[in-house]
Amino acid sequence: MHMKKRLLLVPVSLVVISVAAPATHAESTNRDHADLVHPFVPAVSIGAERRAAPSGYVRHDGMSSPELRARFGASGLVRCGGAIGTAQLTLRADVITTAAHVLIGPDGQTRASCTFEPTIALGSGSVAIDLSTIRAGSATPLSAPATRDWAVARLAAPINGAIPYRLADPGRSLNGLTMCAGGNGRADRMGLEHCAARRTIRTSPDGIREIAIDCSAAPGSSGAALLSDQHRMVGIYVGYRSTDPDKAQPFSMTHYNFAITVDGPFRRALLAAASARR
Repeated sequence: MHMKKRLLLVPVSLVVISVAAPATHAESTNRDHADLVHPFVPAVSIGAERRAAPSGYVRHDGMSSPELRARFGASGLVRCGGAIGTAQLTLRADVITTAAHVLIGPDGQTRASCTFEPTIALGSGSVAIDLSTIRAGSATPLSAPATRDWAVARLAAPINGAIPYRLADPGRSLNGLTMCAGGNGRADRMGLEHCAARRTIRTSPDGIREIAIDCSAAPGSSGAALLSDQHRMVGIYVGYRSTDPDKAQPFSMTHYNFAITVDGPFRRALLAAASARR
């Protein structure tokens, strides 16, 4: 899910109308299917395109299809009506993590009829998201600091055949990353990319870090997992900032994507959901 607002780099909350002002903070939108396949908002690419479809990733990295499903099968698509984002099974086969704005619309209302589709593990089929179980960093994530744009929710039933992601240690130093996300050419197509954390932008008082990353993203990427070199989840993709998002550019502090780490209240909400009885 991806729609941009024109904002200054600092402060993030200051809205301006200016050709030179960078766009920031990915936002989902209930547009029709044509807009999702051919997004009206440009993708934010960092340098040369490095994302690969799962089949291409298998060939490039020399792993088998079963190995791919075991490693990345927790990732999939969230569909809420016409809106599409990314989520992943985390710690349990019936618990997902994603960006709050994937499940909560610009009006602050929970989106309707949301489902999770474990695209890499199973390739088809979906399970309803129990919207009453959503725990989010903000009820209005698009007007809140980026470090509050997280959500945890339960599924109506567990996903059999997919291995949920485990968590990296809290406060872990970020090195090599892999991002598994929708938005690879179109919102409903998954892609994988090796990329890197470049800089900590800020750390919230509750311990969640906002990290500038050089992964590419596009409509459909919101909420995607960032995995460590030990294949553990360290954060989720949230948005981007760019003075010129219409074209691919090298990573810089005027053209970058950013993620938030699974720390503080985000981690506590996830651990609570994972330990709750059905």
